[in-house]
Amino acid sequence: MRGHTQSAVLDGRDRLFLAILGLIAVAYLMLFGYYLGATVIRVPVYDLLGFIQHYADFWLRGDWWGYLWIPHNEHRLIFTRLLLLADIGWFRGNTVPFIVFGLLCLGGMTMVIAQEIMAAALPAGLRVMLVLIVLLLLAASYIVVDCTMPALGQYVHTAAFAVFALVLLDGAGEGGRHADFRRVLALLAGMAAAFGIAGGLIIWPVLLWAAWRGGLPRGWLIAVALTGIAFIAVYLLGLHSHASVGSLEPMRLLRMLDYSIRFLGLPWSHAPAFLWFERAIGTVILLASLFLLLRRGLLAPPRNRLERIALGMLLFALLMAALAGAGRVDIAVDREMPVRYSVFTAMAQVGLLILLAPWLGRLWSRRRRLLQICVIGAAVLMLAQQVVAGRAGAVVAGQYTEAYRQFAAGLWTPAMVQFVHPDRKLAEQGQAIVVELGIYRTY
Repeated sequence: MRGHTQSAVLDGRDRLFLAILGLIAVAYLMLFGYYLGATVIRVPVYDLLGFIQHYADFWLRGDWWGYLWIPHNEHRLIFTRLLLLADIGWFRGNTVPFIVFGLLCLGGMTMVIAQEIMAAALPAGLRVMLVLIVLLLLAASYIVVDCTMPALGQYVHTAAFAVFALVLLDGAGEGGRHADFRRVLALLAGMAAAFGIAGGLIIWPVLLWAAWRGGLPRGWLIAVALTGIAFIAVYLLGLHSHASVGSLEPMRLLRMLDYSIRFLGLPWSHAPAFLWFERAIGTVILLASLFLLLRRGLLAPPRNRLERIALGMLLFALLMAALAGAGRVDIAVDREMPVRYSVFTAMAQVGLLILLAPWLGRLWSRRRRLLQICVIGAAVLMLAQQVVAGRAGAVVAGQYTEAYRQFAAGLWTPAMVQFVHPDRKLAEQGQAIVVELGIYRTY
């Protein structure tokens, strides 16, 4: 008890540490805001051109159900379809609805995780430190592109609603008299997770695990299972995946594993120069995650609510990495790992951080100054990374905008395959609709 009491008391140096870390977080958020503006892509490129064609083919012809439900590739993009309606109808195409909703998702995701940490039975100083680190992990300039490019917003939508579902699914004895209502909301959030990208469907086995480890009665376990099965069946009805399963020969399985490891190594795996570093990071995250899931998720129950939520985020991120490895191993093999997946890797990083809280608590009690020095050093490195990644994103955003300007002026160069659309004919069809409707003229 004495050590716990001492660890709960904040002295002058503790306050100084938290003040410095808080200032770094403020600078980090200011950079996030700056690069939010610097990476905005207001021109209709890539998938947004396809979204606009879908809008013309269905919504303008009065088929609102087809507009909302017919998939884009294998994804039913309900949120994106609604945001496009708002963007065209209210803003004439300036991408503001996409940006605002993406920020709300990312901010809400960060806030609910922070609330769970602050409610945990941990030393006050450690709780504040963990919240600030979570902020640094989620408000990153390499995640900002999921908010500033309409074609990428679906990833942060799925991540956010997966987290909301895990937080709302209260365990036995949690949630008070509104617990059942919150659990119903958790099921609705689980459905919403798949209206970002189809990979959100994997939240259902995660929610079933969370219900089991949360000690919910058999009725709720059955309700989660049946709701998940019914929703997945409806979602997949008539859906044709563009991903090829391919063979399961040993070398291909190794390439799938390597893809999943590099997925977990984001954001560093987006840069070819960090190939082996990101593989090392991804391997550490994978092995640590599997160990913790086995020890605290299967062989023994989570020790508390916060740990259960963290394990759920970790499991969701690992399943997403496995899906990416299986579905994308043969796609764009000459391209770097897409940075748009970073929000899922951040979920794994946050989950690991929370699961290490007991160990960090012991360090806080016994080697507090060493821990604080290491955390400040890591935060400074993350601040530097915020600048490097943000500048790189701004450069690429500028390339998208300039390529579209040339395309809209009637030019077509090899670069436009990368920055406008890989299919010139489809790009010109989409651009004709843009001109006819007088939308997305803000570039």
